[in-house]
Amino acid sequence: MDAIKTYVSQGAVNAQIDQLLAGEKILFCCYSRLMATLWVRSERGRHSGSGLMPGHLTGSCTTFNEGLDFCLSKDPTLLIVTQLLEEGSGLDLVNAVKEANPHLPTLLFLQHNNLPLFQEAIKTHSDGIVLESEMGSGHVISAIKKVVNGGMYLEPLIAQELAGSSPSRNPGLTTRELEVMEYVVCGLNDREIGQAVYLATDTVKYHLKQVFAKLGVHNRTRAAICLVLMGLVPPPKPLFP
Repeated sequence: MDAIKTYVSQGAVNAQIDQLLAGEKILFCCYSRLMATLWVRSERGRHSGSGLMPGHLTGSCTTFNEGLDFCLSKDPTLLIVTQLLEEGSGLDLVNAVKEANPHLPTLLFLQHNNLPLFQEAIKTHSDGIVLESEMGSGHVISAIKKVVNGGMYLEPLIAQELAGSSPSRNPGLTTRELEVMEYVVCGLNDREIGQAVYLATDTVKYHLKQVFAKLGVHNRTRAAICLVLMGLVPPPKPLFP
């Protein structure tokens, strides 16, 4: 069962997603024109109003060029994209979008489960990466919640495969900096990290800036992935045993 079919068919999941996405402007890009149309129609049917699109949707498309044009012209606040597209690649789309707008939150669904694909997916700097095969287990809700609230989400099964795959020495990160990054890997935003380790949010931001400088990266997602690959921070634990 793919990501789109699961989303359209699960009412209880949809209700939770509706709450999470209130106020968002979503671009949905997938590999099937039929499923893209069904997704939009499903959204229209669950929301009041006479517009062609529900308020939280910017658009729905199936190709790389359409997705990039939408992102550049419609200013979405969230991009949800699948690995396979009707034309082009979802990974290439995330790469292009992030180059144009590094701060646009993105959620990438992978169809295949293999380490080389995971390694390519993390290079996109997508804020969330989820396996379609894990849909229905609670990962989609967790991923969307983390991404729209400024966190990151790397599905535990993916993170476990990647953990320690590029071992390296600690580039000078302190114990506190590594502790903060453990929470980043688990998807917490700055405020939530501060509450967990009893630090002011500004202090958390300071530690993150120090981490970015030492790793030579520019965002929390890239920093977290680097540390998981290096084996310096453990991957997030599975949601369920």
